Amino acid sequence: MELLHVLGNTWAAAAATALLPVYKLTDRDVVLIDTGYAKLDRAGLTSLIDANGWRLRAILCSHAHFDHTGNVRYLQQRYGAPAAISLIEAGISVNPDSYRANYVALTYGKSREIFLEECFTADRVIFPQDDHIDIDGARFGVLSLPGHSAGHIGFVTPDGAAYVGDCLIDQHEIDAAKLPTSMFIAKDLDSKAALRATDYPAYILAHKQVVTDRAELSALIDSNIAFIHRKERELLDDLTDGMTFSDWIYTFCQRENIRTRQELKFSIVERNFANFVDWLTDTGKVRVQRDFCAKRYYHA
Repeated sequence: MELLHVLGNTWAAAAATALLPVYKLTDRDVVLIDTGYAKLDRAGLTSLIDANGWRLRAILCSHAHFDHTGNVRYLQQRYGAPAAISLIEAGISVNPDSYRANYVALTYGKSREIFLEECFTADRVIFPQDDHIDIDGARFGVLSLPGHSAGHIGFVTPDGAAYVGDCLIDQHEIDAAKLPTSMFIAKDLDSKAALRATDYPAYILAHKQVVTDRAELSALIDSNIAFIHRKERELLDDLTDGMTFSDWIYTFCQRENIRTRQELKFSIVERNFANFVDWLTDTGKVRVQRDFCAKRYYHA
């Protein structure tokens, strides 16, 4: 796993699909932000820590998705490192039943089968009013960035490098995405826009870029927001009045050529689609009519 220098004592480990920030308290003592996939990143992360002789002093977690917290419990057990996460995400992380809150399209049984490895008990909880967390005398800022998940947060290292987690994705990810991965679209849009008012020397996007130019950051915020509105228009074009949810998502998947037999992958598509439809309903773009136990959707 390659280690990239960001600025000062802030580095980023290039995991399989994400950047995992590393802050060096000393030459040997480090704080890790997010932990990557269990299956894809564990060996590389272990090798990186052991090869450098690092003492893992703490783990900071942005949110409870399996590509971010997949190795938390393992690192707690192997290195005795305490983990901190926001209040909402701490509750979600504690067992597979609550973890299902971020993957509601799965059954409880499937959630237990797939996500047992990703579950952990937080050693420290970051409360909504907290704007920082101190670790061994070093102060890390906390950024409230809800939307992608209910309790999604970012962190600012003592050097001033802002890790924004999944609040923003890079242009390559935007171009490849079928839908935004957001639990609450309205909050996600607000969080993206709020980053315009910040001024840090570096921004680390989990997937998968470091931005140090203000114009580049502004353009990327614009692109992230435009992507959501582009998908809004496409989904409304897919809608024929009177469609059920199943009809609508089937039409969407046909257009996007989404074909998969993997239950987890489809559950993520279904979750993202349902969250997007909820936003369209909340904003008055579509109207819901109940027909016995079926919901039918209409253009507003």
